[in-house]
Amino acid sequence: MYKPVVLITGASGFIGSHLLPFLLARDYCVIGLSRKKQPAWQHSQLQWIQHLDEIRQPIDYVINLAGESIGQGRWSVARKRQLLQSRLDSTRQLYEYLERYEIQPQRIISTSAVGYYGIDPDEQWNTVCTEHSPPQPIFMSELCARWEQQALSYSQQDTKIIRLGVVFAGNGGILPQMLRPIRWNLVGKIGHGRQPVTWVHVQDVLRAIEFLMHKTTSQQVFNVVAPELSSQAQFVHVAAPLLKRKPLMSLPGWVMKYLLGEQSQLILNGQYVQPKALQEAGFKFEFPTLKEALRDILHRPGIEH
Repeated sequence: MYKPVVLITGASGFIGSHLLPFLLARDYCVIGLSRKKQPAWQHSQLQWIQHLDEIRQPIDYVINLAGESIGQGRWSVARKRQLLQSRLDSTRQLYEYLERYEIQPQRIISTSAVGYYGIDPDEQWNTVCTEHSPPQPIFMSELCARWEQQALSYSQQDTKIIRLGVVFAGNGGILPQMLRPIRWNLVGKIGHGRQPVTWVHVQDVLRAIEFLMHKTTSQQVFNVVAPELSSQAQFVHVAAPLLKRKPLMSLPGWVMKYLLGEQSQLILNGQYVQPKALQEAGFKFEFPTLKEALRDILHRPGIEH
């Protein structure tokens, strides 16, 4: 029986390391593109490559995850250029390869982020963004917008863009860092705590990717975020009892601004976002609320309590 072949770029990264076993368990063959010479994870239906030219078989689907982590390293001019180029170059190289060899997968899923919607300068957060909300003239918005434009400029390909919120998982990603000051019973609220935390459980990300690989739809962009709207203070309110902690201290916002500069917007600001298009397409979230998501992650074997 034929098994569909999925090419994953950035396959050894945070989301890729979760997506590989997810797809293999569902009987796909996977080609993992990674800059690492010898990724540790191996499977009989998994082929690791370092260059696209190593591919020797048809490709049914492509998941484009490549791009350097936006949270690592202060946003200097050089770092901003590096973050942008890592996304634009990898995406351009992927589509040029497909074009050169006249490969037309059934569907390409290319990642972006809810940073596309920017921040609320007034810090009121009265608006909830949908896929039709505009970007802003700030770095995080421009980064996402140009990344998406690069992918969608190849109109001959069937490309869907997924704008991810903060992806929660027990191993990897930013959640362990968000939980650490609560575990230590030190800091709970950061700033005034009203800033949005736009999140999604990693299992819903994986399920949404497979859902969109096969869903017939003319919609091009999908927010992949949990439907529940959560603030930073609400995150602490839910997480602290699950960790059996009660942190009393708050961290003033100016400390984050001093330490991170413009990058502090990732922690102190943002936008509320709804997965309108995804839900209208018929997708059902397994972990729609913060309490359900954190309880699942914190109760998994091997997770620190």
